[in-house]
Amino acid sequence: MKKLKPKQWIIPLVLLVGITLVVRSGVFAGSKDNAIQADSALSVKVAAAQYLHTVPSLAFNGTLEGQTSATVSAKISGRVEQVLVQEGQQVKAGDPLVKLEAVELANSARQAGDSVRKAQANYELALNDYNRYQTLLDKGAVSEQQFDNAKAKLRSAEADLSSATANQSSAQQQYSYGLITSPVDGVVANKTATVGQVVSPGAALMVVQDINQVYAVVNVEQKELGRIKVGQKANVTIDAYPDKVFPGVVEVMNPEAGAASRMFRTKIKLDNSNADLKPGMFANVQLVTGDSVQVLTVPQAAVVQKQGQYYIFIAENGKAIRRQVDIGEVTGNTIVVKSGLNPGEQVITTSVSKLKDGDSVKITP
Repeated sequence: MKKLKPKQWIIPLVLLVGITLVVRSGVFAGSKDNAIQADSALSVKVAAAQYLHTVPSLAFNGTLEGQTSATVSAKISGRVEQVLVQEGQQVKAGDPLVKLEAVELANSARQAGDSVRKAQANYELALNDYNRYQTLLDKGAVSEQQFDNAKAKLRSAEADLSSATANQSSAQQQYSYGLITSPVDGVVANKTATVGQVVSPGAALMVVQDINQVYAVVNVEQKELGRIKVGQKANVTIDAYPDKVFPGVVEVMNPEAGAASRMFRTKIKLDNSNADLKPGMFANVQLVTGDSVQVLTVPQAAVVQKQGQYYIFIAENGKAIRRQVDIGEVTGNTIVVKSGLNPGEQVITTSVSKLKDGDSVKITP
């Protein structure tokens, strides 16, 4: 075998080493690119689109009002002597709430009583004279003129008694106004009356509200009016009781729209025998508008809105595939998808605002 000279084998060796380095650098570069691509994939969570049974409903925000709300005010001017109740106190119709200083009124009532007694005495005296003159006239012992005078005195005394009685009634009524009482059964609220305060007729001193039954009051747009009727069931939730649902019934619908809002004021009656609900609380109202139906839903967090369109992202083969959908009602944390999605498809529920169509994603538990 013929041996190669040193110069003859060095050149192939250099070529072999060079080719090996080039191949290895390409492999390493490809691996590095794959590693970089894997590291750049966004970690996301997914949830399966699934059918749920739901009841069609309309959602409203409203405010609670008492069934009866009576503003308490004075009928006469005076100074407050006593405030007999506190806010939150339960009262009955006729219970005393505020007492005004009423010395002058008491004196007037007493003087009116004295006038009645005096007029009564004069009337009785005139009546006796009239009867006496009547007897004497029958016997011819007195003239017709004398009898007529007795009759006139009786009529005058009768009129004086009537006037005195009317004055006494007015004085007693004025005196009674010094004690302000509750017009209805309920709970005292918004009390502003204080001892020593000078009040005038009609000035509000407090409110008495009957809250054994309360109303959730909402405003309904014209386009939804046909889906609501008196007697319709509703579910009401209050922020103060997040885990409790209060059932109610539509009881009152204003037949005329508000002049400013062009909306129809609607009242949902709620039982409040436990006094959990307070007037002025904000209420979330769900009005049931139909029977239970099966709808396709996804978590609300999966839906993104852009330029008036709604989209979701499907996790498919390590990619985020954007899909336009038509959405429906929101129920809790889920939203109804009317079209654009199939049951069981894996929708991305996190970082959806960061995704673009075709982005690499990595699903995390």
